[in-house]
Amino acid sequence: MIKKIHHVGLAVESIDEVAAFFKKLFGAELHPGWQMETPEFLSRFLMLGESRFELLEPRGSNGLIERFIKNRGQGIHHVSLHVSDREEFLQRCQELGLNVVGGAFIHPKSAFGTLIEFTEGVEGLDY
Repeated sequence: MIKKIHHVGLAVESIDEVAAFFKKLFGAELHPGWQMETPEFLSRFLMLGESRFELLEPRGSNGLIERFIKNRGQGIHHVSLHVSDREEFLQRCQELGLNVVGGAFIHPKSAFGTLIEFTEGVEGLDY
C-alpha cells in the first residue's frame, strides 16, 4: 500500500545555496540530524512543513548526480513514495515488465520520464 509521497529529490549544485533560498522564501530548514555522503553525492533533507525535499549535491567526478545536472540541469531528480512493503511493490513492478534499478527505483523509461523510488522510511528521519 502506498502511504504518501515521502519526498521529492532535487539534483542541485549546492545544498547550502538551495537551503538558504528555501529558508528565505518559506522558512524551510535542513534536517539537523540526517545526512548521507557517498563518493558520488551528498544528500540532506530539507524540511518544509510536513513536506520534504532531498537535496542531492554531486561529489567526485562523473557521478550519477553530476551527470544528471550536466545533461538536464538542476531540478527534480526523483519522486519517493512511502510504501508499507517495498519488496512487494518492486516484485509487482518486475511482474509488469518495468525496469527496476538500484533495488528501489523504477527507471524513468518505464514511468513516463519520472524516476520513482519506493521507501519504507528513512532511519533517523522517520523512525
